[in-house]
Amino acid sequence: MSVTSQCEICTTGDVDHTCNRCAMLVCDRHYDEDTGYCVECAAEVGKPSDGTVPDDDDLPEDVDTYEF
Repeated sequence: MSVTSQCEICTTGDVDHTCNRCAMLVCDRHYDEDTGYCVECAAEVGKPSDGTVPDDDDLPEDVDTYEF
């Protein structure tokens, strides 16, 4: 048995992805492949326009980071 759902942003597209940041279910149009985030989280995080993910050197110094 499969369950289908609609994109939580546009409510019209079929869900193809889950945001790795907020867990929102989104369609292809509202998912950013480079970051693994929905377009809302990608905009909030401030994804560079060239499509790259920021290096640690680009992050503010007062922000804690986790390294594994």
